[in-house]
Amino acid sequence: MADILRVTTPLVNKSQMVETKPNVDLATQYPIQDPTRVPRPGNQSELLGQNNGMLQQDETSALLLSLLKDPSVTVNFLKSISSMEAVIKLLPVNNSPFTKEIEQMFGELLVPAEDIAAEMGRQEHGSTYFKGELFDLLRDALRQNPGQGELRDAAVSFLKAMTLFHTRREALGSVANSLEYLAKTLSASKSLSGKLLELAGRYRAEDAPRRFPDLRQDTLALFREVEESILFTQDTEKVLRMAIYNLSRYNDNGSFLQESVSRMLIQLRGETARETFLSNLQEFLEQEKLPPQENRTALGVLTRILQRQMSNEELMAISSDKMEKIIHSLLSSPCNFTPLLHFVLPVQYQDIQSFAEVWINPNGGEDDRDRPEDGTRVIHMLLAFDVESIGRFELELFVRDKVIDFSLYCPPPYAGIYDEVKNDLRSCAGKTGYRFGEIRVDRLDRPRSLMDVFKSLPYKRTGVDVTI
Repeated sequence: MADILRVTTPLVNKSQMVETKPNVDLATQYPIQDPTRVPRPGNQSELLGQNNGMLQQDETSALLLSLLKDPSVTVNFLKSISSMEAVIKLLPVNNSPFTKEIEQMFGELLVPAEDIAAEMGRQEHGSTYFKGELFDLLRDALRQNPGQGELRDAAVSFLKAMTLFHTRREALGSVANSLEYLAKTLSASKSLSGKLLELAGRYRAEDAPRRFPDLRQDTLALFREVEESILFTQDTEKVLRMAIYNLSRYNDNGSFLQESVSRMLIQLRGETARETFLSNLQEFLEQEKLPPQENRTALGVLTRILQRQMSNEELMAISSDKMEKIIHSLLSSPCNFTPLLHFVLPVQYQDIQSFAEVWINPNGGEDDRDRPEDGTRVIHMLLAFDVESIGRFELELFVRDKVIDFSLYCPPPYAGIYDEVKNDLRSCAGKTGYRFGEIRVDRLDRPRSLMDVFKSLPYKRTGVDVTI
């Protein structure tokens, strides 16, 4: 071993340049595999974007999350309505017919204090499409046969078919709206703008469902022409993607509903159940043919107010920021990203106005992770309301069976006053069958967001929680 030569210099060609590696600072953390290619961890919004092909560049999931993190999406938007009412009264006299119409709508918007429960019932009735005896029958069948997977799959297929059948006209209208918006955006090109408007009119025609295959083909061809235009921008691309998505919502398979009904009949047990299902289905489809009834809830009135105000350029010029706040709040209303019941309650009590929103999670146990589940159904509520000349309150309730845990957050000057009446609150339950458990009264130093209150929302909105 002593005869082995010890080579201390590298065996390289003398003409070859030897690169000297820089000294590595051990105090600096970096990815071991390849620090030049992975300078930082991947952005979470980029990972989420792969599942949202329409609006990846705007990081849609992050945008929706930011809406719920913003406390202004709750009561403050109703205060904007009140301030808009004051703006309307300042319009010039030549707008008197328009002003009177809007003022009448504002009068319809306010709910008398004694009608709050009835108003919440009306809003709850319109909160979901799956209402009535037909869907109650499906719920009962699933509840009675929890382990029957084929029945559950048949019910899901039937609900999907019914939804697609119900939203066919809505999907066509959405495509028409996108085409009309593109026509205004590309108005500099008379040729493109005219083609887009003509195509939008075809989507609104009565025979649009029958001509849908041709409409889809013409739309995709026109979109390719738009993409080749010099006026094509990133914003235009987003509208195109949204229109293509709405095209995919339209189901022109006329046999899909029939097949799902046949599959449902096979899974239902007993001739009586099958006959009742078919009878309820026929009645439901007959009701769908009737013209839609006017939405007489506070939300319906609010929608009409927004539509009329957006048609008035003068009013939009002085109150567009308030309109934007209202629309942002409505965007965070219940959907697949916000699975909560939502009620809007602008209340008139004597000469005092109060603007309130109510958010309810019927599966409230998932928001109270500190308390182990014991099988008791938990309902979690947030009531945020702003009382004229007093300030903002937030009332949070956990209802466990017949016990109500009560947390009231008050404007700082009134916290002491309401703290003194905690014992009186216990007697308010009276003979209702409910009783108060924990009662807490505290200062409301800052408005809380929906994600601060409903702890389960981040898990529902960002994906699947998986532990490996």
